[in-house]
This record gives sequence, structure tokens and C-alpha cells, in this order.
Amino acid sequence: LFMGSVLVGQSGGPTSVINASLVGLIKEAFKHENIEKVFGSFYGIEGILEENFYEFNKSMDLDQLSTTPAAALGSARFKLPNNLDDEIYTKIVNVFKKYNIKYFFYIGGNDSMDTCNKISKYCKNNNLDIKAIGIPKTIDNDLVETDHCPGYGSACKFVATALLEIYRDTNSYKRGRVTIVEIMGRDAGWLTASAALPEITGDKVDLIYLPEVAFDINEFLASVKEIYSRKNKVLIAVSEGIRDKDGEYILKYRNFNNNDNFGHLQLGGVAEVLSEIVGTKLGYPVRAIEFSLLQRCASHIASLADVNEAIGCGEHAILEALKGNTNVMITMIRKDGSITYSTASLDDVANKVKPFPKEWIINNNQISNEYIKYALPLIQGESCPKFINGLPSYSKIKA
Repeated sequence: LFMGSVLVGQSGGPTSVINASLVGLIKEAFKHENIEKVFGSFYGIEGILEENFYEFNKSMDLDQLSTTPAAALGSARFKLPNNLDDEIYTKIVNVFKKYNIKYFFYIGGNDSMDTCNKISKYCKNNNLDIKAIGIPKTIDNDLVETDHCPGYGSACKFVATALLEIYRDTNSYKRGRVTIVEIMGRDAGWLTASAALPEITGDKVDLIYLPEVAFDINEFLASVKEIYSRKNKVLIAVSEGIRDKDGEYILKYRNFNNNDNFGHLQLGGVAEVLSEIVGTKLGYPVRAIEFSLLQRCASHIASLADVNEAIGCGEHAILEALKGNTNVMITMIRKDGSITYSTASLDDVANKVKPFPKEWIINNNQISNEYIKYALPLIQGESCPKFINGLPSYSKIKA
């Protein structure tokens, strides 16, 4: 085992439990004598390049941090070059050497695993005794090689709860509206599928559309018309990333979006697009609702199972690094209702997307009971921040 320090960063879209993984990692790190110091990098890779670090200590009260939403260290969408000979890698490693970093951890999703993978390969190619491990995080639940991802269960719990409440509201009127709720999910419909969970209470969402199935405007309008003629109201959940048969985003009807640093089209607004079409073509009263950032930062209704698993991923990242493991992501394996932690090579994870199973999609706009069996264990238990003066109290880590 190497005597050295830990450096951890957070990257990509935050979740309500991303800091729980951070807490698990910090607490576990301080249990081991060969770990000298634990540093956090502000704003991911950017913080490394700028040596913008925070040093954690053993006396810190971390319990509040575990129920604090969003990335306490700040996040980034920083794409490292594919050319491992680029000077940026030399800069990163020189910072590692300066602070005696022997263990590097990156908490994030698909693109973050790509970043961790590149740093790990650079270290290996240059015979550097630095371990690099990815810790999964995404409300999209689209990382491969793991049963599910920290952050997903809590986002599901928020979406399902909000839809239950919207369902009650829409049913307050004899003649209601077409209500279209937009849920995050660029390439995979895992989060939008959670709109099926209210079905277990009898409050069924009428139509659910995922990116895995080509979206047909005419079929959509026909379904809306048929349901509205029977019920005088329609509740619809739609993924922001739905595409037509040609693979084009339905958002093509609006041209104000741009791309991020990874070349991804910035989504959002598909519910409004569909609302305009419904209002124009069918003349029904219609309302668009976009959950937007709320679905990934609602720690007031986080899943306790999700929080505990996020902590577990952080803990096991330290344990795997101390075993000498590197270039891996922590994974969760579910068997007989229990979770065990393992690893998968970052070569097999980086930049890959796990789609929602098509066999769990019924008639292009409904979700099967198999998904409900899969998702229910992930939303169990309530984790709530401490409230002071009627408002939640959150940790702040200042750069």
C-alpha cells in the first residue's frame, strides 16, 4: 500500500445524494493510516488545474453534508483531450505529485468516467503509482455494468411523488386539461419510466414516452384525443430526449438550443413544444410542466435506500483503491433483494449508455410491471435534511 493522499472531485449534473458518496469516501479514508490527507477539488478537473482544493479533517461533522443536495465541491463539464500526450495531463500529474496524491476519485456519470479513464491510462502509461477510480452518479441511471446508479432512486421518488400530486390536482375538475410533464433523460428513459410508479396507488399516468421508442406526432395526437374524449383530462409524462423515426429530437421544432462542452444538445422545452401542437391541432386546454433541476436536487424527499447506497459506493471506492485496484468504477449488484458492491473496468463504462429495456415498454406509451418491481426497492425509506426555522439546513464548503 502506498502512503499518500486522496483527491476527490465531482462532475456532471449533480444529484440529491452526490454528497453522500463524498461523505462515505471521506469517512472511510480517515480509517486508514496510510492515507495522509483527504482533499476535495473544487469544480472537478478545473480545480485540479488551478490547485483549488479543500482539505477535509477528521473532526468535521459530515452528517449534514450527506443530506445536502447538489455538488458541495462544485461540478464541471470539462472534457479532457483524447490525445494522452497533451500537456494538460502533465499539468494534472504534476499537481498530484505536489500534493502527494496517490488515490484519485471522480464522482460522476458517463463523461466523468471517460475523464477518470483517461487519467488512469496516462498514469499507467507513465508508470505512476496513482490509483484512479470512478464513483457512479446519475439520475439518468444509464451507466452500464451496474444494476442502478446513486441518485436515481431519489429522483424517481421525487418524480413519482410530484406526479401523484399533479394527478390529484388535474382530477379536481370535471373538465380538466391535457397536462404534459417533461422529465430529464437525453438518451435513456429510466427516469421518465418512474412516472409509472403512481400506478400502484391507483393514480395512473395516461401516457408515458421514452427516447427508446420513436415518437410519432400523429399517434400521440390520436391517443390524446381518445383519452380526452373519455375522461375530459389527460396526464402525460414525456422524456426531454424523445426523437422521431429519423432520430431527430422533437425539440427540432424549436431552434434556440446549443451544445455543451461534450457536444451534447442542451435539452429542455419539449413539453412546451407538444403543448403548442396539442393546443393548435386539437384545441384542448393544455399545460406544460418541466421539472427541470428540481428532479435532481430535491433532497427533502430523497430515498433513504439511495442515500445509504451512495455512501456505500464512496466507502468501497476507498477499499478498492487500497487493494491496488485502478481504472475501475464501483458497481452495485442486486441479488435476492440485497446489494453487493463490485467493480467494472472504466474501459467498459466510459461514454456508454444503458438504454431502458424495450421489453418493459408496452404499446409505445406504457410501462410494464417488471419496471415497477425493479424500481420500488430503490425509493424505499425517507431521508430528510435537518430543518431550522422551517427551512432545510445544508452544508456549505467554500472555495
